[in-house]
Amino acid sequence: MLALFGSIVGLLGSLAPRLIGFFEQKQNHVQEIEMLRVQGEFQMRAIEVGHAAKMQEINAGADAASELAAFTAALRPSGIAWVDGFNAFVRPFLTLCFFALYAAVKVAQFAILQQDHSGSSATLLSMWGEEDWAVWAAIVTFWFGNRTFNKERGRG
Repeated sequence: MLALFGSIVGLLGSLAPRLIGFFEQKQNHVQEIEMLRVQGEFQMRAIEVGHAAKMQEINAGADAASELAAFTAALRPSGIAWVDGFNAFVRPFLTLCFFALYAAVKVAQFAILQQDHSGSSATLLSMWGEEDWAVWAAIVTFWFGNRTFNKERGRG
């Protein structure tokens, strides 16, 4: 009986490392599969981000080409005198309208500030600030800055 018991213990003793190895291998396979799944998800996200960036690049290029085509078409004379004249008239007219509106606002501001009888020079100095200089600089740069760049490039 002791021999039978020894044989069974010996058989189980030799199977134990194999059983432990089987469960370890099974756990390793589960870990590898999980790692491959996570890597696949990461790669899919990277592809999606790359695709989104490429689509943004394509859309930006298409927008730039569309704007360039629109500007090119707008700068080309139509051959109809009154249309070309009106096209050349719009920007200066809008600038003059803005200037008239700005002057009207400043006159109204002057009238309101004069009501406290503080004197004309103090009122005028208090009316002109950094924002006014910025507006003035933007208008002057818009109208005369482009001419300077065109002269430097030999197109003016």
